[in-house]
Amino acid sequence: MKTKNYVIIGFCLFVLITALTNPGTEKHKEEVKLKMNAFLEKEMNKENTDQNDKWSKAGAVMGNTLAKSMINMMVDNIVSSSNYILFSTTNATIDGETKTIGFGLLGNVFLSNKIDESLKQ
Repeated sequence: MKTKNYVIIGFCLFVLITALTNPGTEKHKEEVKLKMNAFLEKEMNKENTDQNDKWSKAGAVMGNTLAKSMINMMVDNIVSSSNYILFSTTNATIDGETKTIGFGLLGNVFLSNKIDESLKQ
């Protein structure tokens, strides 16, 4: 076989693999939930370092659980994905405006660093 044939076969194989491993909408939503929950945990740990009594800790646990369920509901409502066969994009719709916040390729979802900046504000 010629080198040209190997290149064509390799390219076709790459296209097939990327198309088959393109992440779906649930994977995109799960990654956003993980990122937001990690931020919540980090912020809650900053504020809960000085609480020593049982009631404060119990309140913090209940607040954390409530916040996580709110995050999950919010992400389910505002996050979607667009499938472009070889890759997909993570989209967030807020106030009727849709923005791309990440992309998915080869079974992975990569989110923008702008999410961290937005969460800190």
